[in-house]
Amino acid sequence: MTDLNSIPALSEEELETLGTLLEDEAERSDSFDFFAVHGFITGLLAGPTEFELTSVWEGAFDEQTGFNKDQKETLSRLMNGLAKEIQAWLDSGQDFPVPCDLTLLDDDGEPPLESWAMGFMSAVLLNEASWYAEREETVAQHLFPIMYASGLFMDEPEMADIDEDVELSDQMCGNIPAAVVELYLMLNGGN
Repeated sequence: MTDLNSIPALSEEELETLGTLLEDEAERSDSFDFFAVHGFITGLLAGPTEFELTSVWEGAFDEQTGFNKDQKETLSRLMNGLAKEIQAWLDSGQDFPVPCDLTLLDDDGEPPLESWAMGFMSAVLLNEASWYAEREETVAQHLFPIMYASGLFMDEPEMADIDEDVELSDQMCGNIPAAVVELYLMLNGGN
């Protein structure tokens, strides 16, 4: 098991820079915000395919971004650092530390958890066949809380039933950290 204090982490300043760059671009072009990028990278790393930073650039941003050359280099460096941090957490076997409150109730109307889960599910949908290639039912069970939180499947009757019960909704969202680790272990040979 990994010593949690040894997990590489971006500094507060690096996180702030990453967040600012991503938020500015999200406002400019409707691309992924910080939480969606974090979820997307987590989904790419937890899944059965090899992680490549180009997948983040292609999946999270429009073809034409507002980043200059220096900003692109900084963003690539910071996203690589974030990917290393996420990978270390996945390897630790501990419940995954989703970077926001595990609830869909938010005063601003745009809960960060929904954005994070939407990013994660975007990574799943990018490689859907490989995610479900083996143990389809078990993968679907572990993905269910993330699918619910993403809002991408809100028209499904079982999702509407959960939405009607705040306690059940919070319980479903609270299952996400363990589900991420279970998916990672199952899809990457640890289970």
